[in-house]
Amino acid sequence: MELALSNTKQDYTDADSIIDEKKSMYTDNNNNYGMLERLRRTGSNRSLFKLSIKKSWNFSSQSVNGPAIVTPPSPTKVAPLWKEQVDSNTKNGLNPSEIHRQEIIFEIIRTEKAFADDIRYLNEHYVKTIQCSGIRLPPSLNETFKILPNILLLHFNVSLQLLCIQAIMYPIIPSIAHILRDLATQFRMYESYLVHHKMAISEIANARKKNNKLGQLVKNLEADIFPGPPGRILTLESLLTKPFQRLCKYPLLVMTLLRATAPDHKDHSQLVDLHNQIDCALRELQERKSEYERLLENDDFPRKFGSFGRLNKFTSNSRHRTYTLPFSR
Repeated sequence: MELALSNTKQDYTDADSIIDEKKSMYTDNNNNYGMLERLRRTGSNRSLFKLSIKKSWNFSSQSVNGPAIVTPPSPTKVAPLWKEQVDSNTKNGLNPSEIHRQEIIFEIIRTEKAFADDIRYLNEHYVKTIQCSGIRLPPSLNETFKILPNILLLHFNVSLQLLCIQAIMYPIIPSIAHILRDLATQFRMYESYLVHHKMAISEIANARKKNNKLGQLVKNLEADIFPGPPGRILTLESLLTKPFQRLCKYPLLVMTLLRATAPDHKDHSQLVDLHNQIDCALRELQERKSEYERLLENDDFPRKFGSFGRLNKFTSNSRHRTYTLPFSR
C-alpha cells in the first residue's frame, strides 16, 4: 500500500511541461468530444496519472505519502464557482443550461478532491498515530482503520483523473461519467467500513468518556488541530463519517447532473446508465450489510435470551468472532 501511495505521489508531481503538451492537443473546441473518446479508451493507463495540475489554475497537489503532520483542510474557505473562473467570452457562447451543467461538473470535481484531502488528513493525523501507539484497539475500530488507506487510494486516483480531465478539457468538460462509472465498480471496497464504522465511532466516544489511553490519545491529537471552525469539524468521529456521507451523495450528484443535461446531449444516456449503476451498487452494499448484521444477531441470540446451561461454553465468545461479509470476494 505504501508503495502504491508513493507511486501516486510521484505521478502527481511530474513536470508542468507534460500538461502543456497534452493541453495543446485539446484546444480545438470542435474536436473536444472526439478527444474525450480517446481519453475514455486510455482511462486506465498510467499515462493519464502522469499529468500534473498547473499551479496557475489554483489546484493543490498535496502528496499522499507526506509527513505525519499535515495541514487540516479549511471548511471556512469559500468554494470557487465555475463561472468565476471562466472568461466572459466563453460564458457568452453557452446557453444557461450548459453553464449550469458545467457548474455541477466543477462542483463534483471540487468536492471529490476535498473528500480525498479529508481522508488523507484522517489517515495521516489520526489513524497512523493511533496504530503506532501500541494501544490495543477494539475490533470495530481496528477493522475501520484497516480499510481507510484503500479508500484513500481509490478516491485520490479518482480525484486525480477528474483534475486531469479538467486541466485537459478546460474550461468546458463534455463528460466525467466514465470516471464515475469506474469508481462505482469499486464500491464493494466499502463493505467492511459500512459494517464497522458506527461501532468504531461509539468506541471512540466511550474511550473519550472513560479517559483511558485511547481516549487520552484522541484528545491530544484533537488538541493539535488549529483552533477555530476546523477544530470543530475535524474530530476523529466526524472524519470517520465522511466516507459514508460521500457514498450517499453520489446518487444525488449524478441525478443533479443528469437533470441539467438535455436529452439530446451526447452524455445523457451515459449518465442514465451511471445513475442506475450507482443505485444498484449501493443497494447491493446495503443488502450485504443487512445480511452480515443478521448473522451477528443470530449468533447473539443465546446471550440475549437466557442460559443454555452447558451449551453456554460454545456461545460465550461469540461477540469476538470475525465474520466475512456474504458474497465478498
